[in-house]
Amino acid sequence: MRESSAYQAILDEGRIEEAQQVILLQGGQKFGPPGDAIQTSVKAITDLERLHRMEGRILTVPTWDELLATH
Repeated sequence: MRESSAYQAILDEGRIEEAQQVILLQGGQKFGPPGDAIQTSVKAITDLERLHRMEGRILTVPTWDELLATH
């Protein structure tokens, strides 16, 4: 079962949701609470690699907008 595509999709979805939550939590501590538009934008990002790059940039960018511009 661990090798099935459905299992992998579930794992990936969990990793994506976790990364989104980390960004919202840590970004909220640095930039202030994320408004609805920021939350929607972060939750719309499903590219795990991009989310990881965003996590790595939280300490170096000055705003939510610059963080969201991470590609």
